[in-house]
Amino acid sequence: MPNHLKQTTVYASPVMRKLSESLPDLPPSLRKVADYILRHPLKAATLTIEELAQATVTSPAAVNRLAKAVDLGGYTGMKAELVATLQQMVSPVDKLRNELAQRPSGDFGLHEQIQSASSNLAVAGSNNQADTLEAFISRLTSARKVYVLGFGNSVYLAGLAASTLVPFCKDTCAISMEGGNENAAYRLAAITKQDVLLAIAMPRYSQDTLQLSRFARERNATVLAITDSPASPLTAIAHHVLFAPGDHPVLTSSNVAVLTLIEGLVAGVMARNKEAVKLATELTESVMSYLHLPSNKTSKK
Repeated sequence: MPNHLKQTTVYASPVMRKLSESLPDLPPSLRKVADYILRHPLKAATLTIEELAQATVTSPAAVNRLAKAVDLGGYTGMKAELVATLQQMVSPVDKLRNELAQRPSGDFGLHEQIQSASSNLAVAGSNNQADTLEAFISRLTSARKVYVLGFGNSVYLAGLAASTLVPFCKDTCAISMEGGNENAAYRLAAITKQDVLLAIAMPRYSQDTLQLSRFARERNATVLAITDSPASPLTAIAHHVLFAPGDHPVLTSSNVAVLTLIEGLVAGVMARNKEAVKLATELTESVMSYLHLPSNKTSKK
């Protein structure tokens, strides 16, 4: 089991650890069930075997085979483990999703968005350890060069991460911003064991992000990942992973937790850099002429 899964609150439970460890070797139908449970542990604990099969577009037999494959005897044993582990947990996003489904108008407003965001941030706080963030910061600050990668709905998050890390790392570049996937591969071709690849992938995952991350690992570079859960295919590739839950009652994926983790990384790297205050001052002064500043003059009536 990857080290980054061993100490996270939810995923450290025996049933979740068994599912995480077995995920890469499961046949497709069983993998779909395990993937669903890892993404929706609370909801999975409340479903019948038929409902879980329907939610995963598999069959009750597949659900039962998965439970036996991870040495839980059968579905009854697996559900008992899930309920015992997760009975104290409440998912505000699931509650909000159900509430929205019962509204005739289906309205979604600022209150609902803040409720959803708060839930994801709380889960991110409980499912990531300080040691993992420290490992990220250490690798980023010591790297000869930091490559930042993200495609699809993660491309602009990758750009944000790169642009905010630039002043405080030795050399940082976003390799997926322009020129498409082919140019990203060209830029990554020179990566070495002295470098770091920071890969960001949220559902729905880009195949190119996974392939380029594997390439970086094969070149003995350190691969750091920000993704949503252990069910993400990026988890098995990366040396260290930060989990950013992306559950949202309306959108395909929420970016709030990802943005928070990026800010945390940048702040950590900045705090580690002894020249950070000087650099921040120089940056501010360099852009001062382009900013709107309030005038000290009072307007005449």
